[in-house]
Amino acid sequence: MTNNNEWLDGIKKQLNLLKDTLSERDYKKYKLRLLLCLAERVTQFFDECGKCQIFQKDISALIQDAGNLVQLSDKQRQKSYFKSMDNITNHLEKQHKLVKEGYYLAICIAIGTALGVGLGAAFEQTGGGIPIGVGTGVAIGAAIGAALEAKAKKEGRILYPKETSTTASAMNLKIIAIILGLLVLAGIAAFFFVRKIG
Repeated sequence: MTNNNEWLDGIKKQLNLLKDTLSERDYKKYKLRLLLCLAERVTQFFDECGKCQIFQKDISALIQDAGNLVQLSDKQRQKSYFKSMDNITNHLEKQHKLVKEGYYLAICIAIGTALGVGLGAAFEQTGGGIPIGVGTGVAIGAAIGAALEAKAKKEGRILYPKETSTTASAMNLKIIAIILGLLVLAGIAAFFFVRKIG
């Protein structure tokens, strides 16, 4: 494990040097912050995963390439660089069950929206039913997605956390879910009130 920690410390130093020498645009373009997250995760799973052991060498090579790619505009090497990063990311997501931040929220909102359209179409008045159904589906999807997102964060399964404060982003998700829920309830109440009058 000491060798892994030394390797990771070396990677961090190299990335800090690149951060100091590259423009912020190039640092983002070559996804060097993601590369650091990948290095940390590969180190975490090094003892139990042979592929992660191989990926350490790949990450070292990617860091060497990053500095060179900025100087040279070799499209083929750039394509290979990003493909290697994708391979490492895909392995960590599939083999070690890591997810990108926002993954569960996006999936649940999409499913909720689809189910909401179906639910809304079941109402007699399609004009009023679909918006209510979609609103309900989005609200429920957002609430479930936020809960799954919070669980993944608690379990340490977020591969690449956003740079914003995680506490603030979790709080924002909860506020959005609550507001959507209240809007849906108000819409449903209004729908049944108008229906009862008419």
